[in-house]
Amino acid sequence: MRGIEIGPWFNPLAPKRAGYNCLVLDFLDGESLRKRASADANIPQEAITNIEEVDLLGSCTAIADLVAAKHPLGTFEYVISSHNFEHLPNPILFLHGCEKVLKRGGILSMAVPDRRACFDYFRPVSTLADWLEAYFEGRTRPTAAQVFAQEAFSSKYRSGGRETVNFSLDDDPHCVVPLENLREALSKWEEFRRNPDDDYRDTHCSVFTPASFELLLRDLRFLGLTQFEVLEISATHGVEFYVHLRNGEKLLADPLSTGAFYELRGKLMHRVNDEAAVNSIRAFEVRRELRAAQPFSLTRTIADAAKRLPALLKARYWKVALSWRSRIWRIAWPLRRTALRVRNFAKRSLRPSIR
Repeated sequence: MRGIEIGPWFNPLAPKRAGYNCLVLDFLDGESLRKRASADANIPQEAITNIEEVDLLGSCTAIADLVAAKHPLGTFEYVISSHNFEHLPNPILFLHGCEKVLKRGGILSMAVPDRRACFDYFRPVSTLADWLEAYFEGRTRPTAAQVFAQEAFSSKYRSGGRETVNFSLDDDPHCVVPLENLREALSKWEEFRRNPDDDYRDTHCSVFTPASFELLLRDLRFLGLTQFEVLEISATHGVEFYVHLRNGEKLLADPLSTGAFYELRGKLMHRVNDEAAVNSIRAFEVRRELRAAQPFSLTRTIADAAKRLPALLKARYWKVALSWRSRIWRIAWPLRRTALRVRNFAKRSLRPSIR
């Protein structure tokens, strides 16, 4: 299959050297990417050899123009992208470009960070209004407001002397600490207003949870602003979730009836709210309180295991194998006798608590 990978850098998912018929799209050429990687102490030197030559040089927002300059449009089976989509200043324009590049039925697959598991923890999810505004304005770079939002609401996870920008939904949210840079963020915005320039300030232009992302895509589909169909949007794994979209037909309206669409939309809106509470401090404390209310009991656990043992011993195949004349039964008898004693001890230990 013929595909395009966006911004693979030193960790391509579909490398040419492994036999994939895949073009690389990036805003820097291969030599510049290798130099940048060599200067980054966090990147192993052996990983730099993974950086492939760039076939399509430019912004992925202009993917259709970049492809059309070298290849026929509508001839690719897939586009893959890992942790790029959230950086796009104009997500709808990117989707339109992928629609032109892909064959009908082609797949756009992406790994997208969940805002609840990274430094975007305190930022609200992006809305359809945010995307429409960027599209109608024809944005090609992040706004000063988006740069401010990332800096002013950025956070880190600090625990046991460790500090990181990524964590999991199960980690203690008490350890998510907002950075103390509000004045600095405002000063940068004010400086930009006084002395605007053309520098590209990379930032997370959009932030998502799985349900909020699905809500955006289904709204666009219903409004006829994308022809992508949602195949799957996974639950969050670690810091990210996975999005698989299929290039469908251009529709004047969503195939769902208006009533069915708004019913689904309402459920997604509730899911967005529910997701926001999953790893809140209050939810974490409630889970801890529930665990404290049901303390682990070794004697109870042993007793439960002992209760199941006689059922196994009474099974037909045990009756045959563990007869009085069976050598196996004689060997296993000490273990069986110990299990019975443990069960009786556990029963006696549990009586006061049962009352």
